[in-house]
Amino acid sequence: MKIINTLLTMLLLTFSMNSFSETRYISDDVFVYLHSGPGLDYRIIGTLKVGTQVNTLKYDKKTKFMQIKSSAGKIGWMKLAELQKTLPAKNLLPTVQKELKASQDKLKNIASENRKSLADKEQLFQDQIVLVENLELEKSLLQQQVLDVKARNLELDLLQDTKDDRVQMQWLLNGGGVLFLGLLIGLVIPFLPRRKKRTNNW
Repeated sequence: MKIINTLLTMLLLTFSMNSFSETRYISDDVFVYLHSGPGLDYRIIGTLKVGTQVNTLKYDKKTKFMQIKSSAGKIGWMKLAELQKTLPAKNLLPTVQKELKASQDKLKNIASENRKSLADKEQLFQDQIVLVENLELEKSLLQQQVLDVKARNLELDLLQDTKDDRVQMQWLLNGGGVLFLGLLIGLVIPFLPRRKKRTNNW
């Protein structure tokens, strides 16, 4: 009878334990104890640090203990509450800090590139201002040269007109002088004494 009771007890314990494999992590405690059986009454066979990755083997619904196997091959039991499916915050912190630093470096690079781009744009803008000022100066000089050329052409035209007027006046004076001289000769000749004709006395 005692043997039958023992077998029934073992059978009930077997049915109360679900066997399954799943990856879990030790929770945010500094460390947890690993027991030889599904309960605190069992002997402590070791400890596991926070963030240690383990594989689950069996679960005891009655005691809410989970049998696990560590990456080092150690097998034991621990409270289900001390396991979690994601990495603890303590283990995630270095990763988060690394990602944060990478993001900060990226932002610094972007800010540096933006400052350089802004400086380049400002320099380009200043260069364009200088170029426009130079073009305006050249335009002003060209306009002044055009005005000077026009003034010179006008002066030459006036000189040419004056020269033409002088030539015409000279021709007019010359023609008037010739005409006056002709009239004078025409008036004087009739009053000049004439030679007497010789008479031939044979």
